[in-house]
Amino acid sequence: MSDNDSFAKKSRVNGLITLLFAALLITGAAMFAGCTAAPADNKSITIMQSDGTLVTLPHTAERIIILSSNAGEMLQILGASDKVVGASQSIIDNEYLGPLIPNAVSTGKWNVPDLETLITLSPDVVIAYSSSKPNNADAIKAANIPIVYIDCYKPTTMCQDVRELGKLVGNTEGAEEFCSYYENVMNTLSSRISNISSEHPRVFCEGYTDYSAQGKGSGMDLLLDIVDGVNIMEAEDTSSAAKVSPEWIIDQDPYVYIKVATHEKMGNAAGIYNDVVSRTGFSGLQSVKDGRFWLIDSGITYGPRCFAGAASFAKMLYPDEFKDLSVEEMLKDYNKRYSLNLPVEDTVYPKF
Repeated sequence: MSDNDSFAKKSRVNGLITLLFAALLITGAAMFAGCTAAPADNKSITIMQSDGTLVTLPHTAERIIILSSNAGEMLQILGASDKVVGASQSIIDNEYLGPLIPNAVSTGKWNVPDLETLITLSPDVVIAYSSSKPNNADAIKAANIPIVYIDCYKPTTMCQDVRELGKLVGNTEGAEEFCSYYENVMNTLSSRISNISSEHPRVFCEGYTDYSAQGKGSGMDLLLDIVDGVNIMEAEDTSSAAKVSPEWIIDQDPYVYIKVATHEKMGNAAGIYNDVVSRTGFSGLQSVKDGRFWLIDSGITYGPRCFAGAASFAKMLYPDEFKDLSVEEMLKDYNKRYSLNLPVEDTVYPKF
């Protein structure tokens, strides 16, 4: 290969990454300036929650309790993690998110926060998941503590949630900057996939537990839509998650097989991988025989980093077309940009 050919190839390899982040580098200074949250004033604000309902608060939030880890990650991005005075124990114990909220007191379980602690902390708002509301939500409201349900969870509603969270903490500029970053990556992936003429692959997405299929509307299904994958569950009349039999999976014989696991479980990715491929009859699956079975970290499948999950799906479904894309580099950029220390390596097994 000549020096000119080598240079041209290197330029093509770096092309997509450059495209994904060019707009962000241009606006980087403005983004960091926008991450200083405005002080609360006496003007009321109305927030659209993830379920589409509205809630009005007397002013922007200065004292926040979080029961949602995804919202906690976004508060760091919006420069508002210092406003967190309380958090569920699971968030405080998280090795990556806990250090971001040094002022936070444990409020106990995320689904049943300790009411006495909440009252003592005098929060302006409690942020929780709309799909997993606290079991004692009525008691919290009765104590005159506002609850806002903002997920920052699904890829299709991510920017809507982020914009509302930005409004809540008084940093709408920072929210817009993140959405520009996020949408640039997603749109670039979609645009590039639209030029692929080959048939879109059939995919089976398995949840945390064995044989739990991720149906229409699930987080993994929404990522598949972005990369034009065909969820083999789409024809099934089921909820977003349903148990299927191993025989059904074998009969469907998906082209790609993806299983999600928590970051903690990814520490034993090889063991989980071997458990799945050694299931009776699974050695004959096309995806297993041809090396198209992967485990993926839920940290990039759901939540603010799901753009990296979409990029991972693109590499799984169209390996030749996306061999120049480095998910690790995307995550390194994300960490640096937002002063985070979230996992970069071992988010997919086997590695690309």
